Amino acid sequence: MPLMGFVSIQKNIEELLALVGRAASNFAQITYAIAWGRFNIASFFKEANIFVYGVIIPVMVISIALGVVIGVQLGPEFVSKGIGSKLGILSALTMTRELIPVVGSLMIATQYGTGLAAELANMQITEQIDALKVFKVNHLEYLIVPKFLAAVIFSPIIIWLASIVAVASSYITVWLTEDLSFKGFMGSIWSYIKISDVTLCLIKSAVFAALIILIATTLGLNVKGGAKEVGKATTMTVILSFVAIVAVDFVITSIYL
Repeated sequence: MPLMGFVSIQKNIEELLALVGRAASNFAQITYAIAWGRFNIASFFKEANIFVYGVIIPVMVISIALGVVIGVQLGPEFVSKGIGSKLGILSALTMTRELIPVVGSLMIATQYGTGLAAELANMQITEQIDALKVFKVNHLEYLIVPKFLAAVIFSPIIIWLASIVAVASSYITVWLTEDLSFKGFMGSIWSYIKISDVTLCLIKSAVFAALIILIATTLGLNVKGGAKEVGKATTMTVILSFVAIVAVDFVITSIYL
């Protein structure tokens, strides 16, 4: 039994390394295609429209919820101790540096990444990918590059707007319950927040979006079998996206700090 367990762990590690290798290969091909302009502009705008309309509402909803939680949990404590104005900078830094980029990207993974993985997996098992190859069409350039560009370009914009919405919802919550001064709340933000904090938010969002697309693409194109395997690919897209986002977030934050 211990030997069987060791073999199983070894097999899982080998599968993970193979997955990472395929993801790295896909990333190299995607960046090469982007660098040489080997993608359709019309497809990019179409995918951008699909991406924005598909993820903006879930991301905004979760940002409002997070802002309200911060306001409810910390607002009364800060106001009662006479430091209510400091809630502004705490909320701004928490939202822009960590909460919204991470949680918002997880929403993008569940909303957009799973859909992409399922789409590619279905195309794989119905041999549509093979048909593209027969006609000498690069499936990554044709299917993935426009989606990759749309996610990397528009995800930072959506996440930044969500951060603003989250901070605003924090203030509104505390204002309604504790009558916190808007001037003091905003004053602490303008006094302490830096351009680098905004840049960090944008960089994280772009990197996380790229990871989500790469994971969904790699898992979707690796499917062999039927509907059961399609379901596994979509589930694993969420799980691996979560793990990758948390791990990369730790690295980026460590470098920034």
